[in-house]
Amino acid sequence: MAQSAPNLEPDLPARMAAADADATRSYDFRTGSELSREALSQLRAHAERLATALGRVMSAYLDSPARFEVLSVQGQGLEQFLAQMPRHCALGVVELSGGLPQILWQLDHGLVGPVAGRMLGGPVEPIDRSPTMLEAALLRRFIQEMVDVWASSWERLSRRAPRTSEVLTEAAQLRGKVRDGELVTVEMSGEIAGGGGEMRVAVPVPAAQRLLGDQEPAAERRPVDLERLGQRGERIVVPVSVIVHRTRIALSEATRLAVGDVIPLGKPVGDPMVVCVRGRPKFLAQTGVSNVRLAAKLLGPCDGRT
Repeated sequence: MAQSAPNLEPDLPARMAAADADATRSYDFRTGSELSREALSQLRAHAERLATALGRVMSAYLDSPARFEVLSVQGQGLEQFLAQMPRHCALGVVELSGGLPQILWQLDHGLVGPVAGRMLGGPVEPIDRSPTMLEAALLRRFIQEMVDVWASSWERLSRRAPRTSEVLTEAAQLRGKVRDGELVTVEMSGEIAGGGGEMRVAVPVPAAQRLLGDQEPAAERRPVDLERLGQRGERIVVPVSVIVHRTRIALSEATRLAVGDVIPLGKPVGDPMVVCVRGRPKFLAQTGVSNVRLAAKLLGPCDGRT
């Protein structure tokens, strides 16, 4: 009668089952991503906070209305991400400390034009070409501003000291610069100064897992650092103007004006001036001299008169 071979490792089936469980646990078949559904939900929450903060901060930074909205958060491979890159775009490579793979921050041509236009003081319109070297430098600065805003509301990201190392304009330039693997892509729509386009932020899964702690304990979740956002807002430059008075004259009079003509304003000499911030009346002020220069001393809030 034949005897079966002795089982030298009676716990082998259990160990193999445990190994299989470990191998599949990191992949969530419900979402098609190596990140768990909970981690994807956390990443979307961070992206929603970024979109809200960007609308406020970039409106002041670009001196134009800006609005951003999260469209989706999904897993995809690097090749798929590159295949979806539009022909003309800007792709920021964001380095993270601690040996984590880079985040890829892409703006399509619908946003590249308005951003470059506002930063250069030119027209706000899409550009159907690759950004110039000057535009790429400005876009690198703009992407870094957005990265800093995200880091201000995400403590784990802030610890990694994110830095935009370069801006690429073609997918081919990216090959060999980043590691192949699965990404989690946050897709946003953006509108700047009336121009609109899309923005994609691709976070490699290993980086996302470290930044999120995959299933981050509630005790480690930190609220938005409003103080740091406020400090960033304090460094934003906004235009200020002092208006003496405004009046109207007939077009026929305007065509006859010549050097030396006097236009009566109808405003008493002692009345205060109006100080406008970004074109909106904010304060009343008295003009004077400070350090041999004209100056305006604020007297109080303005009621909207100009």
